[in-house]
Amino acid sequence: ITAVLQRFHASLAELQRRFLRVIATGLRVHANFFDAVVRDAPTLTRAIHYPPMAAAPGAGHQWAAAHGDINLITALPRATAPGLQVLVEGAWVDAVAPEGQVIINSGLMLERLSNGRIPSGWHRVVAPEGSRGGRLSVVQFCHPTPSTVLSPLSSCVDGENPQRYAALLASDALEDVLYRINLLPG
Repeated sequence: ITAVLQRFHASLAELQRRFLRVIATGLRVHANFFDAVVRDAPTLTRAIHYPPMAAAPGAGHQWAAAHGDINLITALPRATAPGLQVLVEGAWVDAVAPEGQVIINSGLMLERLSNGRIPSGWHRVVAPEGSRGGRLSVVQFCHPTPSTVLSPLSSCVDGENPQRYAALLASDALEDVLYRINLLPG
């Protein structure tokens, strides 16, 4: 099992690195811009278990409240049950990865680097009304190295789009979010 999980982790990490090259090109920086940013970074693959319900939930039961991920991007392969929703133009839309595919979600650190041109993908996980089953999702969070300076790229700042964010270390950005969601002591 360890070898399978290691291959899974490495495959998703490589997919995210390739996707970051596409993003870099779109942001008008060198295609390999993110390579050094994520090399030896704390990329995290996490299995998330949403427990079955003792009774069928009503409409609106949330396993995970609305949030944006702190990292650069997140890869979300197809889960064992529906429930992922993304916020699109003010409305929640069901998001299910096609068989054999993944959803790539943008995070708060990428929003900062792109000066807001690539906003964080807000999402939540809801239990389908009337279902009693659980849900298992395995996701991979692509973080930059902690020493990365998150400052808007010059290609994303101009007269029409003034700089929205001050420079911040990736480690400080992560610590701030963990503090705000009560995962670090005050």
